[in-house]
Amino acid sequence: MILGTVIALLMTAPTVADTCKARNGFPNPKLVTTMQRGVNLPNWDHPETSVRPTSEQLRAVREAGFTHIRLLVERPPLADGDNQQAFAQALFEKLILLVSMDYSVTVDLHAGHLAEPYLDEGPDAARSFLSDIWRRLAPVIRLFEPEQVAIELLNEPPASSEIWEETARGLVADIRQWLPDHTIVVGPAGPQRFDALAQMAPLADDNIVYAVHYYDPFYFTHQGANWGGPDDPLQYLDGLPFPAHLDDEAVQANLSALRSAGRLALANDLAGSLAQPWTEAGIAEAFETMADWSERTGQPVVVNEFGTLAFVAPRASRLAWLAAVGRQAKARCIGWAHWDFQDGFSLMDPKTGLPDSGVVEALSPVARQDY
Repeated sequence: MILGTVIALLMTAPTVADTCKARNGFPNPKLVTTMQRGVNLPNWDHPETSVRPTSEQLRAVREAGFTHIRLLVERPPLADGDNQQAFAQALFEKLILLVSMDYSVTVDLHAGHLAEPYLDEGPDAARSFLSDIWRRLAPVIRLFEPEQVAIELLNEPPASSEIWEETARGLVADIRQWLPDHTIVVGPAGPQRFDALAQMAPLADDNIVYAVHYYDPFYFTHQGANWGGPDDPLQYLDGLPFPAHLDDEAVQANLSALRSAGRLALANDLAGSLAQPWTEAGIAEAFETMADWSERTGQPVVVNEFGTLAFVAPRASRLAWLAAVGRQAKARCIGWAHWDFQDGFSLMDPKTGLPDSGVVEALSPVARQDY
C-alpha cells in the first residue's frame, strides 16, 4: 500500500456484531461479515450536486446499523485523459469517505447498457471491453485493503448465461493480474434471479461472492413504476397489498379497473401471479434456493438488490415485505443491500432526508410478525 499515515488511520476495517460469518477457508471473511446489512448508493457522482447523497445521510445510515455500501459506477471512464483522472480522483475520495465512516464498499460496474453491444458480439469482445474498464479502475481499488473494498464485475449482465459466464471467467482472470486479493462479486446473467443462480456453476476462483437480486412478487414491488413508457403495464397497478390473496379487496379493485380499461392481458397476468398467494412462505422458498446453492458449492451469496417502490404500494405492505425478506435472509446468513438510497425505492424519509425509521426497523434482524 502507498497511502500516507493519515489515510491509513482512516482505513480501518468495518466491524459487525453478527453471528453470520463466511465459510471456513473463504479468503476474505471480514468483508462477508460486513455485507450482511448494506444499501445501494447511486448518484454519488451525479452532475447535479444537489442529487448526491450527503455526508450527514451516510453517517445516519451507518448509525442505523448498515455496514456496507454498494457504490454504483454508472459513468465509467472509457478513455485516458482528463476525464479518467477526474473520475479516479472522485472515486478515491468517495471510497476514503465511506471507509472512514466504517463502511465496507463494493464498487459495482452498473453499466450494462454500455456492455450490451459487446456482449452481443460474444465473450471475447465483452471481455476486452470490460477488462479495459477494470484496468482503469484497479489503481484506485488497490489503494484499499481487500476487507474494505470489493468489486462487482457487471450489474444485471444483458446476455445469455452461456455468453456471460464465459465472459466472466475471462474477466476474472484478467482482473487477478491487477487485483489478486480483492473479493470479486459476480451475479448470474440477466436480472440476476435466484433461480438462475441455482443453475450457475461457480467460477474457478475461491474469492468470489455471488449476488442475486430479489423483487418477487414483481407486480407488488414495482407497482406504479412510471419510467417504462406508455406500454409498461406496471404504471396501471395501484395499492396492491402484501401479503395478498386473489380475493383481497384491493386485488379485486385492481382487476376490475384493468378489465374496465381493456387491459385484459395485464389483468390475467396479475390474477395468474396470485394463483399462489403472495406470502412470506414464497419468499422463504426463494431464500432456501439461495441457501441450498451456497451450501452445495461452498460459496457465499448476497442479495445486493431488493426493495419495493414507494409510489403507490401501501406503506404497511411495503414494510411487511421488507421485514419478510430481512427475516428470511437473516435466518440463512445471506447478506443484503437495500435498493435504493433516496430514489423511488428510498431508504430515506422524503420529509427529513434521513433514514426512514419504519424501513430501518422493518429491516432489523428480529422476528417481527406484526406488520
